[in-house]
Amino acid sequence: MIYGVGMLDSALTWDYASALLQNEFLDMVFKVVEGIQVSEANIAYDVIKDVGPGGEFITHEHTYKHCRRLSQTRLMNRNTREAWEEAGSPDIVELAYEKSLEILKNCKPEPRPEHVQKELDRIYADFEAAVADRKARKAVAGA
Repeated sequence: MIYGVGMLDSALTWDYASALLQNEFLDMVFKVVEGIQVSEANIAYDVIKDVGPGGEFITHEHTYKHCRRLSQTRLMNRNTREAWEEAGSPDIVELAYEKSLEILKNCKPEPRPEHVQKELDRIYADFEAAVADRKARKAVAGA
């Protein structure tokens, strides 16, 4: 079970940058767990025949078209050190904070469907009633 994305300090603190970074890591984990779909397109038998024994696939057009499909990062920089340094050596944590601020500023979430909101309201009301009942029983027991 995976939970606590963005949590710090035993869940007393929540951090936007940590949530984005952990989300990216989890995307990779889920890709691995998902496995590789076996299909004619993925196996690329025609490419295997074209390359032949002892050939290489790295420069093949099919590899170029599909190599990034399985792993797309939004924050992690997979360039060479030289390219990363030429780009100003951007810090991944700073990038995550910038991205989180961009999301907070620009995200316009769709409203919840009415039936979902009603169910959430019911759950919250049940919880509040249970807390009030517990406090009342404690007060009676302590008197």
